[in-house]
Amino acid sequence: MNLNLFKTYVRVVESQNLSKTAEDFGISQPAVTKQIQSLEDIFGVLLLERSGRKLKPTEAGEILYNYAKDVIKAVEKTERAMEELSDSRRGSLYLGASTIPGQYILPYLIKLYKDKFTTVSISMDIADTEKIFSRIGERDLDIGIVGGWINNRKVDGFPWLEDELVVVVPQNHKLAVYQEVKLKNLVTERWIFREKGSGTRKAIESLLADNDIRKEDLNIYMEAGSTEAVLAMVESGVGISIVSRWAIKNIEVRNIKAITLDEVDAKRLFYVIYPRQKVRRRSVNNFLDYLKTLKESTEAIIAKQ
Repeated sequence: MNLNLFKTYVRVVESQNLSKTAEDFGISQPAVTKQIQSLEDIFGVLLLERSGRKLKPTEAGEILYNYAKDVIKAVEKTERAMEELSDSRRGSLYLGASTIPGQYILPYLIKLYKDKFTTVSISMDIADTEKIFSRIGERDLDIGIVGGWINNRKVDGFPWLEDELVVVVPQNHKLAVYQEVKLKNLVTERWIFREKGSGTRKAIESLLADNDIRKEDLNIYMEAGSTEAVLAMVESGVGISIVSRWAIKNIEVRNIKAITLDEVDAKRLFYVIYPRQKVRRRSVNNFLDYLKTLKESTEAIIAKQ
């Protein structure tokens, strides 16, 4: 059995969308459809059915989904166990990241790491901070990089990079003429928020509370599932938002203005997290050391891209 068939199927069930799965795996949608059909041919049952715009597993599909996850996890754990017995530099890394580090920071750092350790296989999943913490706690992932800290007895970690929260508005917005703005001057604006579980959202909610502003007093026009979606909404004039400064590196090519928040607490930290365990694989320790080494120079490295 091709393990990739199981991986594709699990991702389709979780995303409920063929095109999203294709995008995640970097393959075409017809290729995803063909893999699902291959599984249906193998088992002789219908696995998925459409419910509105979403795909839902049939009864047989739900059973396969649960077993497929177990198979994938078993294979990955076997690979890790075998690596622990190996003296070579070969190995695997299963990374998880929240949106900001996953989209704007880690890709280039992973590229540099792979240039040096070419035989290490790396995969990375992007999800909100809460999900990454949960998967690290269950040891589904080796290392996570997230935008906030959650107390979890199964997880260890350390502060990594500092981040600054900035206001983003459409270029033609009345606030676009300012270089700095106070949070209290934004209360009456129409807001776009990240979804619940997002590290950025938690940081914004903390910032509001520190400045005695209730979230309930804001006009939260809509919520978006990613920072790129937030920026697209701002660019289209839907409203304003607060995002990480890492997300606005190339903002000059968009119809968006970034404004500094004139608040002393408009900062947060990214954290590197990993399962609480006494022994880790060599490839995991090597990557942790790599991240620690780059702690002070990451901004300069990425700025050279």
